[in-house]
Amino acid sequence: MPAGRAFVVIVVCLFVWTILYAPELRRSAAAGPVGTRRTLSLALLAPVVWVSDHVRLTDVTDAAARAAGRDPNAAIGGGDAGIDELPPAPTIPPKPTKPVVRDTRMREPTFERQLRVTIVGDSLAAGIGYFAERVFKPFFVEVFKQGRISTGLARPDYFNWPTQMQTIVDRADPDLVLVMLGENDNQGLLYPDGALEQDIGTFEWASHYEERVERFASIATSGGGHVIWIGLPNERDRGRWDFIQKQNGIYRSVADRLPNVAYFDTWNTFAAPDGGYSAYYRDDNKVRQIRADDGVHFNSDGYTLLMEKVAEFAHQEFTLDPKTYET
Repeated sequence: MPAGRAFVVIVVCLFVWTILYAPELRRSAAAGPVGTRRTLSLALLAPVVWVSDHVRLTDVTDAAARAAGRDPNAAIGGGDAGIDELPPAPTIPPKPTKPVVRDTRMREPTFERQLRVTIVGDSLAAGIGYFAERVFKPFFVEVFKQGRISTGLARPDYFNWPTQMQTIVDRADPDLVLVMLGENDNQGLLYPDGALEQDIGTFEWASHYEERVERFASIATSGGGHVIWIGLPNERDRGRWDFIQKQNGIYRSVADRLPNVAYFDTWNTFAAPDGGYSAYYRDDNKVRQIRADDGVHFNSDGYTLLMEKVAEFAHQEFTLDPKTYET
């Protein structure tokens, strides 16, 4: 085929593909960081989506999505892969509890009334969820995995964590909530309707973000449960260190002033002896790799080790019963 004809065929194929999958492309663009690129992408895709909808080409891709087990009309944000189903809402509303003003002890679990542990946050939390059941004993602990990739507190228009946390409290009634998020929050803060609240890089961004962290933690403890806020670890990319340390400072500050909330420091726990990034961890004269190749996440050994340390920390802070996790 002549080069010119091949080029035309490629262009036509790309155009047809764009028309067919315009709604999916728009969803991906909506999930992107606030900025010129996202604004232009949404502006360019809007008329394409209109055409796709009105000539009913979207019906074709929607049918394909349903055949693959996905809901094409699901709300934007936080894929549901690996998410545990929450219990149904109780038919009788729980009695209102008095506001907690100081740390309380965690209840003792039994075979008949297991401890309920919910894990929330972004892809780091999703990783924790997969390996939490290696640490917690199923006889005494019921784990609800709720980590959702690409989510955070900056973009409730993409995934609204405060609303979801309230649902978790109402339905799962967690005794312990493990929070690990913030990896995706290095961007402007938006309202649920997509309007900008505070742009990234401004002096006021930190205080607005701290308000969101405090609100989220307050919701998580509103049913009488306890929260371990797991800080972000250092990463291979040193260019992100300053911002991550600012975030960790906010998480620690909120945990220090709220009852039943404690902050677990992963940065210093897993840093190299000189304070830098290390993919390895030395324990009892043994060295093992604990970080994934992307320099951000943990591997299976790392997530398991992290969960072991978090369980011990919960025992120190809130008297989590050792029988729930000790071998």
